[in-house]
Amino acid sequence: MPDAHEKVSFPEQIARNKRQTVVVEGIMLLILFAVVYLVGAILGTPPVVTGVLAALVSLLYVGFTYANATSTVLLAAEARPANPAVREEKLLQYKVEEMALAAGLPVPQVYVQDSRDINAFATGLAPEKSVICVTRGAIEQLSQEELEGVIGHEMSHVANYDVRLATVTIGVVGAIAMLAEIGLRMLWWRGGGRDRKVNPALLVVALAALILAPLVSRLVYLMLSRRREYLADATGVKLTRNPQGLADALEKIKGDLPDDPKGSRTAAGLYIANPWNHLSVSSVWSTHPPLDERIRRLRAM
Repeated sequence: MPDAHEKVSFPEQIARNKRQTVVVEGIMLLILFAVVYLVGAILGTPPVVTGVLAALVSLLYVGFTYANATSTVLLAAEARPANPAVREEKLLQYKVEEMALAAGLPVPQVYVQDSRDINAFATGLAPEKSVICVTRGAIEQLSQEELEGVIGHEMSHVANYDVRLATVTIGVVGAIAMLAEIGLRMLWWRGGGRDRKVNPALLVVALAALILAPLVSRLVYLMLSRRREYLADATGVKLTRNPQGLADALEKIKGDLPDDPKGSRTAAGLYIANPWNHLSVSSVWSTHPPLDERIRRLRAM
């Protein structure tokens, strides 16, 4: 992944992100397949049957997740369509239209999350089916330059096809965690209950895999999410031509400790800053890079 200051054209970014999307979704599909296969093996299903079922379940689930990803994210975020009868929300729609024009993209649908916190996110599977959601806190507390910086950041996620990967991966990571939990419960029942005739090697492998699968899938998603925030900051500035607007917005987000997060934590990686925890220190489990470092890079532009 390039540094945020590297000069990379939008077409190059789009092509690279599409390739990374295929790679990461392939990894997620393999992890999901492995989890389903282990659940079948624990139940004693013949290997061939287990393999076919695992492949079918994995492909069908990923397909279903892809088809319903955007609506799932909006539901999880408790977001609603912007109301043009409300002046501030109508101005927000105008601002999104301006940024879409600057990016040469179709105008995304505009949603609002009724949270006092300052935040925003983008979702969707393609630019023509994208959504930008902004919190009431951002609408009310950010200046027009700051709000433009935030929208430019989110529009860059749309332009770079970041949102496709993030939107779909959220659902797959959740499925892996859920199936791994089911598998662990079955493993406990088969290994410690009435049926003790389970291959010890299978028990060890299954236990390790079912514990590690959700952790690995989550780490892959978080690593990609953190890296792409720097790129979104930099490319968002190309749209607004004003790095200080986004830097000032991030300063306000940094000072506005989250106290009114809405929706599910599973979508935390989509936001411009984690609605549940604005960490100033980097961690492998952080959904975003430190705000201080992002602000420093923007101030240096």
